[in-house]
Amino acid sequence: MNPSPLSFKSIPELFELQAGYPGLKAMFFDMDGTLFNTESYHADALLRMAAIYNIKSPYSIEVVHELMVGKADHLVFDILKDWEGVPRHWTVKDFVDQKNNYLIEILTQVDSRDYFPEKTFRLLEEAKQAGLYLALVTSSEKIITEELLKMAKLADLFDLILTRDDCLNHKPDPWPYLKALDVSGHDKRSTLIFEDSHVGLTAALSSGAHVIKVEWF
Repeated sequence: MNPSPLSFKSIPELFELQAGYPGLKAMFFDMDGTLFNTESYHADALLRMAAIYNIKSPYSIEVVHELMVGKADHLVFDILKDWEGVPRHWTVKDFVDQKNNYLIEILTQVDSRDYFPEKTFRLLEEAKQAGLYLALVTSSEKIITEELLKMAKLADLFDLILTRDDCLNHKPDPWPYLKALDVSGHDKRSTLIFEDSHVGLTAALSSGAHVIKVEWF
């Protein structure tokens, strides 16, 4: 396991990655906070949902944003379910469906360039043209993943898309990345993973692949 992944504060060029990781054949990307700067939109969607359902948060808006960063929806629901006004019959799926509806509503009102940098698109496009294998490995559900990729016009660039719905175990377990390695047929030594959160980095490092900690958002 690589105990200390390199941190990148700006989106790299492909030639930089190829120079730093000789023999690079595959790149795996997390989605929220890595590929897309959408963490704040998830929090905004939760707060919009809370307002509609008259759910009262015990935290400030800033703390709600901090609590949601890097967390899968089932972990967010564990925090939310004790808030005043949350319907007692709600399951994780009920919460996720409602929150994702508001997230899509919010994202359709903004330009995709607000959350998806053009430089990232160029990196993906150049990697694809260079013959690298590209995978998206996310803890988000399939429906919201597909919608985001469609909005950013990205779906055709990825050779593999693994969502929460496709995985037996979830980050911080390395299962999603080990599955991606297995499906891709690439060795961990020729694979580079991009992650931003503690949960995602734990999963990525445990896979044995090279890891970059994303700090460009």
